[in-house]
Amino acid sequence: MIAGKHYNGFTLLELLVVVGVIGILVGLLLPAVQAAREAARRMGCSNNLKQVALGVHQYHSAFRILPPHGTGTFIQQNDPGASNQFRLSFLVSILPFVGETSVWDSISHEYQGAPLSTYTLAGGEVDDPYKMSWEVDQEEELGYLYPAMGPSPSISSYRFWQIEVSCYRCPSDPGAGSPGLGRTNYAACLGDAIEGLDEGRWRYRDAQWSPSGKEQMRATGRGMFVPRGTTRFSDVTDGLSSTIMVGEIATALGDRDIRTTPVLNRGWKDGVLSDVSSCVWLVDPERPRFWGDGRYMDETITLPDSSRQGRGFRWADSMPLMTGFNTIRPPDTELCFGAGSETIGTLPSSSRHQGGMHVAMGDGAIIFITDSIDAGTQSSGTVTLDGVGELAPGSPSVFGLWGALGTRSQNEVDAENLLGY
Repeated sequence: MIAGKHYNGFTLLELLVVVGVIGILVGLLLPAVQAAREAARRMGCSNNLKQVALGVHQYHSAFRILPPHGTGTFIQQNDPGASNQFRLSFLVSILPFVGETSVWDSISHEYQGAPLSTYTLAGGEVDDPYKMSWEVDQEEELGYLYPAMGPSPSISSYRFWQIEVSCYRCPSDPGAGSPGLGRTNYAACLGDAIEGLDEGRWRYRDAQWSPSGKEQMRATGRGMFVPRGTTRFSDVTDGLSSTIMVGEIATALGDRDIRTTPVLNRGWKDGVLSDVSSCVWLVDPERPRFWGDGRYMDETITLPDSSRQGRGFRWADSMPLMTGFNTIRPPDTELCFGAGSETIGTLPSSSRHQGGMHVAMGDGAIIFITDSIDAGTQSSGTVTLDGVGELAPGSPSVFGLWGALGTRSQNEVDAENLLGY
């Protein structure tokens, strides 16, 4: 008798079972791999923020003041090509202290570079350059001599404003390249107020610069950083471990994200200064991370008309939209401005992490703040120069623990113990 042949292999049923098991394993492992990658990115993000915080501390050790937020050069003619219009962010000043000495040396010297000859006013008031957005005609021949410390930080033809400083970026943020110049994910804490913080202490009036905002900043400059002013660690009487110094922000991706694209022209006394939640109802109820498109409201919302006006687009610019945040609305909520995108309003911190964002406290500690942090009375207004009662200058923050963490000297409850770190 001849034995029959025996064939090795899978039956169709066995093959389907194997494929199914592999698919289940991939489905189980992929989220774990993604979570591990995000955990690594989040660790890198906190490390970069730690480096920024150490840079601020080293600057303070060297000069006995915090790096000014809103500083630089100016001339009385206020030509944005001949000076930076007194609007450089604190991130410029700390460059030598975060390992970017070569970038600092390039910025601090004159530079012969790409052309800059024609300015086109894109918006704002002519007598207030801090509320202007400039575009540059680059069709002329090369050879413009840029001044030391650079031109206005919104001028894209100056190559050093386009540099991506690695420690100013969070690996979790996918934003990159145009229309941003050099992006940043870290911003200065401006406190829990709004009024006047788009201009700060020094202002351009009647064709000259002067500290005409001094009284305003005494009332509303309540954060670790005061625009166009100087502060010291000794000014932080609430305690360095209880006061936020720098926080995380997400950069714009060209969509209608409420965290990175501001709604404009909501008004001041009858707008953002009186009701910090006045833009909540403009959010799309079907997509709560984005602004509505008019289907659920009686008016058309106003968004920036320039693609260059996105959150965190210019690390060198102290304009609030670019490098500032306030502790009024909770993290990862909406940007709501009283006037144009060059002004200010509610400026929450934000991130691409799940459930919250990082902040650097005044003592250099890096902590993770959740989106659900106590933010007090969200139907309230903010402290103003002529405010009364709980909104008078010098009053404790009405925005709960979140507001208290943003102020430097308002004698609030010990925020460090409330945070539990």
